[in-house]
Amino acid sequence: MQAGPTQGMFLENNWKRTEMKRWTDLDKAIIGTTLTYQAGERVPVFVYSGDKIVSILINRDGMTRDEALDFIDFNIDNAYIGKDTPLLVWPVIDEEYDL
Repeated sequence: MQAGPTQGMFLENNWKRTEMKRWTDLDKAIIGTTLTYQAGERVPVFVYSGDKIVSILINRDGMTRDEALDFIDFNIDNAYIGKDTPLLVWPVIDEEYDL
């Protein structure tokens, strides 16, 4: 499987319909949308769950957890595909941070 951008549609509240990039074949890992600032411009982007992507790669592609994490690190987490590059989020584990 190759990760890559495809075009998605965005419709939320009173915002107009806007093209947004999304990762190919990983729509089930989308957990929402947000606005980010790029070059002083508000840009809507999709937000993905890292854990959900891991589950998809394990169940669909037969990867181990370590293989899925390596795939995400190389192909998604460190990728920049333009100002509307989707965001990737991971849960906060209390032991990792002094919360």
